[in-house]
Amino acid sequence: MASNVPTKPDLPPAWAQQIAAMQTEIKKKTFTLSKMPGYVRGEPPAIETWHNIDAKEIYPKIYGREFGANGIGRLREVALIDITSHERFVAYDQDPAYFPQMGLSHNELDTRKMRDQSLQYEAALEAAGVIVHRVTYPDPPVGPFGPQRGTWAANELLVVRGGSIIEKIAVSPLGFGRSEYLAYWAWTRLGVPPVATITGKGVAEAGPCLWLAEDVFVAARGMAYNDAGLAQLIPVVERSCLADQMTTLVIECAGRMYFHPGSGVSHHPDMVIGPLDKRKVIAYLPGINFRNWRWLKEHGFTVVEIDTDEQTLYGPANVTLIEPGRVMMIAEAPKAIAAVRKAGVDVTPLPYAEFMRTGGGLHCSTMRLWRDPGPFLDD
Repeated sequence: MASNVPTKPDLPPAWAQQIAAMQTEIKKKTFTLSKMPGYVRGEPPAIETWHNIDAKEIYPKIYGREFGANGIGRLREVALIDITSHERFVAYDQDPAYFPQMGLSHNELDTRKMRDQSLQYEAALEAAGVIVHRVTYPDPPVGPFGPQRGTWAANELLVVRGGSIIEKIAVSPLGFGRSEYLAYWAWTRLGVPPVATITGKGVAEAGPCLWLAEDVFVAARGMAYNDAGLAQLIPVVERSCLADQMTTLVIECAGRMYFHPGSGVSHHPDMVIGPLDKRKVIAYLPGINFRNWRWLKEHGFTVVEIDTDEQTLYGPANVTLIEPGRVMMIAEAPKAIAAVRKAGVDVTPLPYAEFMRTGGGLHCSTMRLWRDPGPFLDD
C-alpha cells in the first residue's frame, strides 16, 4: 500500500545550498519584494517582465549553479565513466557483424588498458583545471533489450544551458538506456534537469554533436540522425544558445556503417570534425560533404586535414577542447597532432587507442557539463 507519510527528496548539493541560503535570508527577514525582477510597488507582477524573461536567466537561481557546455569557451566540468571489464561486450562473439566495426580490432580490446588510459585522461583534465566526476553503472550494466553495450561513452548525454537532452539511438540498439541513466545521474547528483527527450520515430544521437562557436552547432543526417529527430533536437539547442540566431551545419553521412574501417567515414560528426580554436577546426574531409566544407571556407575557417591512414585507425578529429587554442588529442595520431600544432594550437597528447577498438575517442568519452561562454562566429 502507498504510504501517506510526507517525504522529501534528497537534493543535489548546489540546489540544497541554494535553498538553505534563501531560507536563511527569510529567517533573518532580509528578503524584500524589491529583489523581484520588474517589481513596482502597488502593482501586480508585470506581464512584460515575466513573458520576456529568458529561462537561461532563471535556472542557475533555481538549481544553485551554472551548467551547459554550449560553444567553445573554457571547459570547467565534465563526467567520465568508471571503466570496468564489462566494456568487453559479453555478446560480441555471438555475431560480430551486428556491432560497429572500427579500424582497430575489438578482439584485442584490453579493458585494463582502457581503464589506465581513462585515468590518465582524468589526471590531464584535472591538471588543466577541469572538475571531473565519475559515473558508475549497475554491475553488470543492462538495458531494455539485454546486456548494455558501450557504457564508456559518457557523451551519450548532451548538456546545454538549462538542462540535458536525452537522445534516441539507432547505431547500437544495445545502448538503449544509457542516455536515460546518465540523465538521471546528472539530475540527482548535480541538479542538471532533463529539458528534452527525442520521442516518436525520431532518431538523434545528440551527444556526438558539437560546437564550432557559441552560435555554430554541428549535427548530421544519416543512420544516427533522421529528419524527425533533428526537428526535435535543433530547436532545443537553439533555445539554449546565447545568440538570437544559431547556424546548424548538418553533415550528410555516406553509406550505412557507423564507422567505415576502410575509408574512415562516420555517421557521428565528432568522428570527422572537431573544434580547435576560433575559426579553426580539424577535419577528415572525405567525411564532410561539400556544402559544409564550402561554408567553413567562406567563413574564414582554417581546416587542419587528417590523413586517411590515421583516420581509419584513430579518428583524430575526436578531440576534447579545453579552451580556444588548447585541445587534448589521441597520442597515437602523430601526423594530426603535428598539423594541429603547426596551426598554432596547443596539444596535450594522451594514449587512447584502446577506446577506438570499441567505438570512439576522447570526445565520445566525455560528458561535457559546463563551459564558460566563448567566442561567437563574428567576434
